[in-house]
This record gives sequence, structure tokens and C-alpha cells, in this order.
Amino acid sequence: FRDVMAVAGLLPKEAERGDASAALGLEFAGVIESVGEGIEFATGTRVLGMARGALRRHLTLPVSSVYPVPAMLSDAQAASIPSVYLTAYYALGHLGRVAPGEKVLIHSGAGGLGLAAIALAQWLGAEVYATAGSAEKRDYLKSLGVRHVMDSRSLDFADEVLSATGGRGVDLVLNALPGAF
Repeated sequence: FRDVMAVAGLLPKEAERGDASAALGLEFAGVIESVGEGIEFATGTRVLGMARGALRRHLTLPVSSVYPVPAMLSDAQAASIPSVYLTAYYALGHLGRVAPGEKVLIHSGAGGLGLAAIALAQWLGAEVYATAGSAEKRDYLKSLGVRHVMDSRSLDFADEVLSATGGRGVDLVLNALPGAF
């Protein structure tokens, strides 16, 4: 592996099993301080990624573990991206194999994972159905181009989805809601 070194971010202690002091941290954003031979990144490049034990001043990582930070993002924003987008990709792209034209229901669409899943589903060409818990959040999802937005605090969304799809339903559901929801 080729290596890069970056200044790391934070992860809550309770997120790790066992001896967390040795492995705290997962998502990070930082600045490359040095690079191995043949690495395309330059020192001073802002990067983000995921790595166990990222709660430290320096990390040495394979170059495949870091990605450039878009200029419009702060370090805090950049460090919040990896796990929600990787989770969304794993659920929709890898497990769900979402294809253009398929219908995807995303519960809690206005949360971090929901927003990442909506962006990915739209990019994959899926028709998005989403739920959110307040009128403001539902309006926000509509502003993102989600045409089918329902209340996540009522089980009525099930009938609304069936009505909107002519009784067919959706091809995939991404759900983080508890119980009957």
C-alpha cells in the first residue's frame, strides 16, 4: 500500500467495542502532511475518509482510504460524510442493486442517512418515496426533488405508497424506524 498521513477527526467513545482507547475514531477530515512515493495527492490537500483509530493527531493510511474534500465543505462537514454515504451506498447500491426506474422508500429522509440515500437513489435514477416527521422536513425533501413525501409519524404512509404506485408498492425500503413503522 502507498500511504498518506492526515490529521484526524473524532468518534464518540461508546461507538467502539472493547478497548476503545486504542481504536477510537472512524470518520475523519484532515490535511495531508506527507505522502509516499508515487502518490497523486500533494501535501496540504484536505481529505476525508474512514479509519479505525482515527481519533489521533496523525494517521498513516493507504491512499485508497482518503478522498479530497470539496472546497465548499468545512472540516466538520467533511468528517460527517463517510459513514452515511457508505451506508447508503451499501444498502442501495450493493445490497439493493437499485436500478434506474425502480421505486425506493426512504424512511427518515431528512436525517443524515436519509439525505445521503435520497441523493444516491436519485443519482442511480430511482423514483424516491420518502418519509419525514415534520411539515418543515417534508417541505425540505420536496425542495430536493422528492415528489412523494409522507409523514413518518403515522402508519398512513403505507396506504399512500400503495395509492401512488397503483397498488404495486416499492422495490426497496431503507428503514431506520422502530417497530411497526
